[in-house]
Amino acid sequence: MPIYEYECELCKRISSFLVLRSESVAPHCRHCGSKKVRRIISRISILKGEERRMEELLDPAQFSDLDENDPRSIERFVKKVGRELGEDASELEEAVEEAMREGSKDSEEL
Repeated sequence: MPIYEYECELCKRISSFLVLRSESVAPHCRHCGSKKVRRIISRISILKGEERRMEELLDPAQFSDLDENDPRSIERFVKKVGRELGEDASELEEAVEEAMREGSKDSEEL
């Protein structure tokens, strides 16, 4: 099942449409409602099984640029893990950002 993407000429946002079988698509901007959209080339997605995703996530090469003493490095890593797992990591990201704010307060007090 292909997913077609269109960019709005007015607000420049992208709208995606899942096409089931032979149905036609009436493209429009899902954000502002404009019908002035153009089809764009989408990135491809390759579905991976849970086992394969975990293997890639635990690959030691994934940790090569991780600096456990640098909060920004930890933040980037946590966001990357969240994206790789394909889950909403917003709570985890919020916790990391809060810890970074607390860490910056502590360093200011020194």
